[in-house]
Amino acid sequence: MSISSTSSVSMSTIGVSLNISDTGQLEKQATSIQQQIQQENSSKDDEKTKKAKIQQLETQLENIKSQIQQKQSQNINEVLGASGEELKNDNNSKKADSNNIIDEFA
Repeated sequence: MSISSTSSVSMSTIGVSLNISDTGQLEKQATSIQQQIQQENSSKDDEKTKKAKIQQLETQLENIKSQIQQKQSQNINEVLGASGEELKNDNNSKKADSNNIIDEFA
């Protein structure tokens, strides 16, 4: 029984690593926006224009960070949900096995 649990966990781990690429793309976007903010800070635009551009970029950055957190939460919930189902199935099979005990001394 424990063999199936181990293989199921590794399948869940594979699912998580596939979903990490989603957050990786968002993290790249966040890094790009941070670089744009730095460039805007050092630009020769007037202060009012700088402030408006930076505020817009910071809003985009916050949205992306929020999306990253949502994806990470989804990934965790998917793994925990899958693990919970696997444990429930494993427990059900153990109950079924315990009903089949043969008394050799009878």
